[in-house]
Amino acid sequence: MLRGIWAASDALGPSGLQRNSPAQRRFQEVLGRFFWQSPIIHRCFAKPRGYAGDFLMMDDVYRNLPKGETVLGRWMDRWVLEQPGFVAVRNRREKLISLLREEWRNGARHAMNVASGSASELADVVETNPFQEVTLLDQDQGALFAATTALGRRMDPAHVRTWSGSVFTLIRGKTTLVPGDQDVIYSIGLYDYLSPRFATALTARLWLNLAPGGLMAIGNFNGHDPMRRFIEAAMDWYLIYRDAPDMLALSAGLPDVEGAEVWTDPTGCLHLLLVRKRGAAGSRLTSVCG
Repeated sequence: MLRGIWAASDALGPSGLQRNSPAQRRFQEVLGRFFWQSPIIHRCFAKPRGYAGDFLMMDDVYRNLPKGETVLGRWMDRWVLEQPGFVAVRNRREKLISLLREEWRNGARHAMNVASGSASELADVVETNPFQEVTLLDQDQGALFAATTALGRRMDPAHVRTWSGSVFTLIRGKTTLVPGDQDVIYSIGLYDYLSPRFATALTARLWLNLAPGGLMAIGNFNGHDPMRRFIEAAMDWYLIYRDAPDMLALSAGLPDVEGAEVWTDPTGCLHLLLVRKRGAAGSRLTSVCG
């Protein structure tokens, strides 16, 4: 039945299942009670923090341990955790950990995470690769608290900078709280919600804060995720999808680009745009993706 839902969703065309459409409401009326027994699916639909994919939900996806008050609920949680989109999220986390460690080994000491969530991947990294300073940006103060608590156990809390606010304030250059000369800047859960205009503007703004020789990593789901229509129907969760050429286009107008590549996770569901800023000869890695 579930594979049939994936196949039937292709008939919806590129516009997908429109929010509050009769088809979406009918899906939720008939099947909602079944799927919502999964704590993860229900949390995405209910949005207790005001948005789907909040940091608590993402941490559950990373832990990959099913929950649920009933046998069916736990089974449904296991089922959704094994779907390609959530497997891709875990793959992306491992790729980021690898990138951060490699950058540290090559001299990076300042890292900035935009729309950081709990920044659990960074907390794992600094245990063995101590960054000198970490900067976290997120609109959710609860996420920042969770991140600073975890990082504060592994590094000097005085070296963890936070900024809570809208990314649009950052784009417009109305804050001076974001330090320059970052060796690594990455954002993995934000661009899925940004229009091409704002995604391009944010990329340009962040690029200004990247040190010569530094690495920028930007994550985005692509349109090939088989969960796409399901998360629209069952979770009321809508993303802006980008394929590899769309990702590369974000870096097209940036100055001093040494190299840009797109990494695709093994499931094929999401991309990371990796852009290296030109630096002094031999300053750091010449390969972007590694």
